[in-house]
Amino acid sequence: MADEANAPSGDDFEEMFFAGAEVVALEIPVLQETYEEALLVIEGEGWGLEEGLRLLLTLGLGYARGKQFLDGEDADRVRLAERLMNLESVAAVMKFRTFELMKDNQILDMRMGALQNSVYAWTGTARRLRAENEALKQEVVQGRPAALASPEAPEPDPAEPSRSWLHKFIQRLCRGE
Repeated sequence: MADEANAPSGDDFEEMFFAGAEVVALEIPVLQETYEEALLVIEGEGWGLEEGLRLLLTLGLGYARGKQFLDGEDADRVRLAERLMNLESVAAVMKFRTFELMKDNQILDMRMGALQNSVYAWTGTARRLRAENEALKQEVVQGRPAALASPEAPEPDPAEPSRSWLHKFIQRLCRGE
């Protein structure tokens, strides 16, 4: 898999990118017309509803930040430029990590496919062996009455330890009876 030694653990990844992050629910009233326009944009981009609303909010936030940057003083511009560079580096790392995870997922999908094929093959083998086992059981059952009904079969001696009919049958065969 993709360079596992250098990949941060899930906890490290969370600490790097989401330290102090907290999810809040945002509920705001908007005009029906605004909502419908947002839905058209979301549908046009192929986004899900929640993802699309979140993206539209953050895009608007980015626009407002950019406007502040252009209208702001030099200290604000420097601070916003530094923030932009920081966010760009975070996005690049997250994109690369996502790419690695996607490749790992593809490898796992291939391995899972191979394992599913193996399970299918072993299931077929087990089914075939069960059928053979049942056929052999039927042969034994069909052969049992004939062996027991044979006039040459001696009566069991009550003093002799009890043996299975198959064991007795094999002994008779070995003696040539």
